Amino acid sequence: MESLLLLLKELETTELQRSPQPGHASRRRPAHTRWTFTHLGLGSTVAALAPLHVPDESSYEQVDRVLYQAVEGFAAAEDRPEIPSDWTMHAANFGKAVARTLGASRDVGMRLALRINGDVVAEAEVTERTRRHLQEAVRARYASLGSRRGHLGGLSDAKEKLRAVLWSEVGHERIPLICDKEQREQLRQAWGHDRVEVTGRITENAQGQVVSIKVEEIELLPIEPSLSDDDLRGGFWPDMTGGLGALDYLAVIRGEA
Repeated sequence: MESLLLLLKELETTELQRSPQPGHASRRRPAHTRWTFTHLGLGSTVAALAPLHVPDESSYEQVDRVLYQAVEGFAAAEDRPEIPSDWTMHAANFGKAVARTLGASRDVGMRLALRINGDVVAEAEVTERTRRHLQEAVRARYASLGSRRGHLGGLSDAKEKLRAVLWSEVGHERIPLICDKEQREQLRQAWGHDRVEVTGRITENAQGQVVSIKVEEIELLPIEPSLSDDDLRGGFWPDMTGGLGALDYLAVIRGEA
């Protein structure tokens, strides 16, 4: 149960950081939902969990999304060895601990279900297979130098640990950023900007999902397209073609010029 509550806390943090809000950038300890049991029988294998108090930063609609992400994440992890959509690497580790308790074997486990207004809107069977898939998903396999574009959706500077996340433009991944203390001011300037490009050492798992980026540089990107309407209609980018027009550039590619 402790691991499940930690998973819900991590997913709620992700949801709160999805849309940058300048007023919450420097919060040292963001508030989280408190939970309670609405049903727990002695010796029973059935228990029901519900929100007891929802903080001002969140809402019941947001809590419903968090619960939905948790249940759907377990369903996805039961099916394939990937970090579920909207889960972080930390969430996957908490989920692995939950699955270790709930999953008796590869074929026998416990059922999780989300009920809203009495209707089941999501459900998952958590078996030993879930734990194995999550364990495989969080294992770092490849490292390379590169960059990802997106926006910074979360920044915290608590207990001398500088943490940030990047919501990528492609795939909408939530990527943890490993930052040095010297990058504090650079991160603060980039935080809340619509588009940034983060360059550094990228660590991926076996499925090609980015586990983390050790940040070397953060570049602010223009919000509006830098090309003219004529350039966009022409279907080419002068910076990539050396200033050549579409026909001239195609001739170079074909070896005709």
